[in-house]
Amino acid sequence: MDEFQTDWLRFHPDTQPVGHLLRDAGGWNLTRFHFLPDDRRLAADHDELHSLLERYNRVATATLGEGAPCWLIALQSPNQDRRHGRRLERVKSRYNLTPGWSFFNPADNLGYQVHAGAVTWRTNGFNRLFLHIYQTELWDVMWMNKETGAVFRPYDAGADISQATPNDLIACISSFYGWMPAGGHGFIHFNAAQMATAKFQVTKPCAEAIQKVIAAEKK
Repeated sequence: MDEFQTDWLRFHPDTQPVGHLLRDAGGWNLTRFHFLPDDRRLAADHDELHSLLERYNRVATATLGEGAPCWLIALQSPNQDRRHGRRLERVKSRYNLTPGWSFFNPADNLGYQVHAGAVTWRTNGFNRLFLHIYQTELWDVMWMNKETGAVFRPYDAGADISQATPNDLIACISSFYGWMPAGGHGFIHFNAAQMATAKFQVTKPCAEAIQKVIAAEKK
């Protein structure tokens, strides 16, 4: 196994690093935030785009930690189009991402190769990548904290995040519950074994936001 694969499987032994499938992963402390109003995918103007970038960074820093050693992860698959392939090549070169772990994913019916590189998370240090993801020029790019296994996976107007414990996830939710998606697009999952001993308290508005997400997810 390469170094990234070893680290990933140490924290997430039963999950492949396919970002858009993390929602279905078992044993994770995982939730989603959406950074534009009304569940919109596109920013209405420059100010809203600036706010989107700020929110990407705020949630990523809360998830990963400022100055934290991380893996930057990108996937390559046979179904990518030429534009995505060219963009990915530039990203691989800029961040020194090297090929390693290859696997077949039965849910997608696709083979993937992981390209990963060691980076340090810095607020506003990856805004160009966020813009490419927002513009759907890249997808399934993720960061994983090397020491905790926490994952930040941005999508075109938000992010899925994971934390090592339920308490850590609740701490993030307490900070950003106003950005939890409405209309059934959100989710909150906890590691069932860890929840057996977890104890936490949240404010009434945070509890109400959590309940809305849980109720919508059950429908």
